Amino acid sequence: MTTLKASLPHVNSDSGLDRVLLGIAAFVMFMMMALTFIDVLGRYLLRSPLPGAFEMIQFLMPFLIFTVLPVISKEDGHITVTVLDSFVPPHVQWAQKLIVQTGSVAAIALVGWCLWHQGQSLNEGRYVSGYLEWPIGPVAYGMSFLCFVTLMVQSTKLWRHLRSNG
Repeated sequence: MTTLKASLPHVNSDSGLDRVLLGIAAFVMFMMMALTFIDVLGRYLLRSPLPGAFEMIQFLMPFLIFTVLPVISKEDGHITVTVLDSFVPPHVQWAQKLIVQTGSVAAIALVGWCLWHQGQSLNEGRYVSGYLEWPIGPVAYGMSFLCFVTLMVQSTKLWRHLRSNG
């Protein structure tokens, strides 16, 4: 049977870390919604949009994405295509999962490392946003930290897979 898993899974928020991350994500989503609502209301009713609303949302968006990334990674909530799974022997499926897990660990480590260095460059150059003049470096550091959390999740999954029977 061919399946394409493209919806978010039911998130099992048993761990405290999951609850904290999902709580932060819910708060960030609420803030983005409230900023958009106030901005649109001000623009159309008062003819005065909320100053800097677009930039505030731009600052919140990466935190939303990178806060949910460890939870989605833990729950295997990424898009997967299982076209040939019924034809592939179990030991090949195990090896395939090993390759995917190893690649995921390497990719998130690289992204986190690059974001950390980007944060350093942004701080050294004293880069700020255009309208609100907020520093941009801390955003890159925050994304890098959340990549580190995702790296720990992915590394744990890789370790458990290596310990399973192949």
